[in-house]
Amino acid sequence: MAVKFSKILFTITVTAPTFFSLALTGIVKNYESYCNVWRNFFSDKTYLNSFEWLAINGSLLFMLFCIIGVSLYLKHKGKRPKEGKTITVTSYTNMSQNGVEQVLSSVIPWLTVFADNLDFKILFFSIVLQGCLIAITSYNNSNYNIICSILGYRYYEVHTKENTYILLSKKCIRNRKEIKSYTDITDYMGLIIKDKE
Repeated sequence: MAVKFSKILFTITVTAPTFFSLALTGIVKNYESYCNVWRNFFSDKTYLNSFEWLAINGSLLFMLFCIIGVSLYLKHKGKRPKEGKTITVTSYTNMSQNGVEQVLSSVIPWLTVFADNLDFKILFFSIVLQGCLIAITSYNNSNYNIICSILGYRYYEVHTKENTYILLSKKCIRNRKEIKSYTDITDYMGLIIKDKE
């Protein structure tokens, strides 16, 4: 059950940076009207009719909830050393540079900044479709999440005699002997934890 929850959490949160970029793009393109709505928030309820304003703020809130959710979940998992599984590492590599595809997908909304007549609704629904595709493809392959990198986690591909693991750690690993145990996050990822107590 815990692995299924984390799998859903990491699948959903993988799309958050794209929505964050969408929100920032919307703010940059319509800065004056966006700020005017906030200035008159309590006196004028026109924001309820503004799809763009609601989509921008919804995207910002989604990013915030994703960061909080992933942060709390990883902290919770890191404080449970009794769940740890011992491994003997033969080699490892730092994989943090392997998330280029997700970084590029989160940059796509910025390409529309210079488009004069682009309808924000069309852009928003295009990003929703893109987010769905990213989520579907990452559900069974969640091995990189920009939010984890934002929170300071590093990705390591860890090899043992039997298996290969994708493991996260806030600590910079400089020696394979530093990796002694991990706890499962998803089917494909784990979190390096301190020695079992």
